[in-house]
Amino acid sequence: MLVAAITADLIDQAPAERLIARAAKAVGGGGGGTGAIASAGGRHPERLDQAVAVAAEDAAAIRGPR
Repeated sequence: MLVAAITADLIDQAPAERLIARAAKAVGGGGGGTGAIASAGGRHPERLDQAVAVAAEDAAAIRGPR
């Protein structure tokens, strides 16, 4: 199971369900949620490393440059 959470100040910019969507596809599944938190699953747990990498990329894009 994948879980994404996002702080209240970023919900309008990137709700958690949008953040987890590409990661869920990486493991062959889908997900959903409401605003600050979302969860997902998939049929290919062996692709979890890929899903984590995708989620990290998406989170970094939302966060922007440091």
